[in-house]
Amino acid sequence: IGYLQKAIALGSAQACYELGTVMYTGIDDVLEEDPEAAFELFRRAAAHDHTGALYMMADCLVEGEGTEQDVGKAVPLFHRAAERGHRYSRQRIRELLSRKEYK
Repeated sequence: IGYLQKAIALGSAQACYELGTVMYTGIDDVLEEDPEAAFELFRRAAAHDHTGALYMMADCLVEGEGTEQDVGKAVPLFHRAAERGHRYSRQRIRELLSRKEYK
């Protein structure tokens, strides 16, 4: 975790994404889940168009994990990730449109 924090201080979007993933899932007996911190790290990485972070930020918005639920804000993020080749983003867009959850 220390190395990720150092890399984040140097501006690494990948490190933001990796630490965000750790914060999102937690590590048994080492680190508690922290969805709010994870969302902020995903947001920082997504600001650099990190594909995985775009997806995770959108997923957090859809699920209301670490932030307020906002499907309308999630769909453009899923779209950006899908344009960059993220397959699950395309699937999530289809699911949201089929359920008419896009506002």
